[in-house]
Amino acid sequence: MAEWLMSVVGIVAAGVLLEIILPPGDTAKYAKGAYALIVVLVLASPIANVLSQFRTVEGDATAVVDDSFLSEVYDRIEESDEERAETALSAAGFDGCKVNIFAAAGKTYRPQRANVDVSDCKSASDGDKDEIAEIVKKCLGCEEVKIYGQRE
Repeated sequence: MAEWLMSVVGIVAAGVLLEIILPPGDTAKYAKGAYALIVVLVLASPIANVLSQFRTVEGDATAVVDDSFLSEVYDRIEESDEERAETALSAAGFDGCKVNIFAAAGKTYRPQRANVDVSDCKSASDGDKDEIAEIVKKCLGCEEVKIYGQRE
C-alpha cells in the first residue's frame, strides 16, 4: 500500500512539473492526454493485486470436459437440421419424407451424410431422386445423400 501511495505522490509531482514545463498549444494537449493515461494506470494498479489473490486455486483442481453435454447439444442440432430438411422437402412438394443425418464425431458438428426415406411420400417417384438429394444437400451442406424406400 505504501508503494502505491508513493506512486500516486510521484505521478502528481510529475503532473505539476509537466504543467510548468509544457508550452501552451497542441503538444501540451497530447502530452496531457498521455499523462492522464499514466495516472489511470497508476491509480488502477492495486486492482491487479487484489484480483491476483482470487486467482489462487487450492487443492488438486483438475478440469474435465463433459462430453455428454456436447453430445446432447449435437443431438439437438441434428434433430433441428432433420426437421429443417424435412420442411424444405415439404415446401418442394415432397410431403412425408423422413431425413436421418449422420454427423462427424468430434469437437464440431458437421453433417457428413443424410439418408432420406421416401416410402411415406406419395408424390415422390424414381425420377425425383436427384431433386430430393439436391434439396437435402443444399439445406444441410452435406456431400452424400442416399434415398431409401423408393416408390415406383
